[in-house]
Amino acid sequence: MSKDRINDMLNMETRMSKWKQPQPLDFVYGATSRYSFVNWQTGNDDSIYYNLNLPAFFKTHVVMPPAGTSILERDYHPELLDITFDNLDGSKNPTLEEYLHGPKQVQAMIMAHKGKVVFETYPGMKEGNTHVWMSASKTTVSLTATMLWEDGKLDVEKPITHYVPDLKGTAWDTVSVKNAMNMSSGLDIEETFESLTNPKSFIAGFMTRSFESGHSSWREWAKSAQPIPGEKPGDRFRYSTCITLILVVMVENIAQMPWHEYWGQRVWSKIGARNPFSVALAPDGTPGAAGLNISTIEDMLRYALLYTPSWNKVAKEQVISDKMLKFIQDFGNPKAYVGCGEETMGKGWFGETPYTNTAQWDHAFKDGAMFKHGNMGQGIYVDPARDFCGCYFGLATNDESISGVDHSPGYLRTAAKLLSGY
Repeated sequence: MSKDRINDMLNMETRMSKWKQPQPLDFVYGATSRYSFVNWQTGNDDSIYYNLNLPAFFKTHVVMPPAGTSILERDYHPELLDITFDNLDGSKNPTLEEYLHGPKQVQAMIMAHKGKVVFETYPGMKEGNTHVWMSASKTTVSLTATMLWEDGKLDVEKPITHYVPDLKGTAWDTVSVKNAMNMSSGLDIEETFESLTNPKSFIAGFMTRSFESGHSSWREWAKSAQPIPGEKPGDRFRYSTCITLILVVMVENIAQMPWHEYWGQRVWSKIGARNPFSVALAPDGTPGAAGLNISTIEDMLRYALLYTPSWNKVAKEQVISDKMLKFIQDFGNPKAYVGCGEETMGKGWFGETPYTNTAQWDHAFKDGAMFKHGNMGQGIYVDPARDFCGCYFGLATNDESISGVDHSPGYLRTAAKLLSGY
C-alpha cells in the first residue's frame, strides 16, 4: 500500500477545493440575495454554495443521531484512483483520479467493501460537511414504504389514492402504489430537461410550488395531472419527483406520523450515525425526502451499508431484512424500462445497459446491484452480491456539453467488480 497514493486520495486538490474554506463575505451575502429555484439549478458557484448550506434556504426537520456512533474501519485501496472503464462505443474513460479533477466537479466520494471504507476523497468539501443528496434521497422514501409493506400495512396493488385520499377523483385513481413506486404512472408529469424548462408544463409548475413559497399548494397542483393518451399506468418508466412527494404523504398517512419521525425511528436511529440528518421542507411543511435529504457523506454510506451483507458494521439489528431487499430488487418492470430516457442515461453512466429501474432506484442490474442518481451530480450505489456500496456528492450543470457525462456511477461499479474479483 503506497502512503503517497493514500495521501493523493485523502488530500486531493482540484478546482473545487476552494469550497473547503470559508467563502468571502460579499459572496455569501450576494449568493443569499440571489437565491431562487432557477439560480439553484444552474450549477454555478451560487448553486454550489446552496447545496453545501441548504438549511440556510429552507425550513428543515432535524433527526438527531443516536448516543452511540458506529465506527467504520478503514482499509484503503488507493489503487482505485487508477481504475477506468470502457463506454459502450468502446472508448476508454480517464482514470478515476483524472476524472475527479474534471468538469463534473465531484466534491466527495466514498466506497466500502465488506463493511470497511476502502476509498474516500474530499476534493470539494470538508470531510464533516453536510451536503444535499438531491434525488438519491428517493431511496429513503421507497425504503420506508417497503417497511410498511413488510409490516402488512401497505398493499402495493391498491390505488395510491387509497392511502392519499386528497387525490381521489383525479387521474391518480388509476395509479397503483406499485406503479407509483416504479414511476410508471401513465400521467403527463415526466421530469425531463425539456419539461423542466417549459414554464407551462405540469412538472415546472410542480417544482415551483414545491420549492418556492408564494404559489398555490403543490398538493392542489398534483390534482391537475392528466393521463398520457394511449398509455396506461405501468407501460413506461417516466421519472417524476411529484410521485415521490406523494409517496412521502402516503407513508405519513399510514404511519400516522411525520415522515422524518418514521425515518428516524426505523433507520437513522439504528445505524450509529455520527451527525444529524436533515430534510428540507416544501412550503406547506411536507418533508422533501424526494430530493432534499441532507447529511455527511460518511453517514450516507452508513445508510448504504444497510443494503449489504455487512449491515452489522453499523447496526445491531438488520434494518433491511432479506425479504425487504429482495422485494426492492425484484419490484421493477423491465418492459417499462426499455427505451426510456433513464435507460439511455444509464448506458452513458455505466458503459453497460442496466436491466430495469425499481422502487425509486433509477437503475438495477441482473446481479442485484442498484443505483440512484441525484440532480447535478450526487449518487448512491449498492451492490449486495459484492458486499460493496459507494456514494458521491458533486455540483455541476446538467448540460453535458459543459460538464460531460456523469461517470461516477461507472467508477463505483468498476471498483465493486475489481474488489470482489468478478
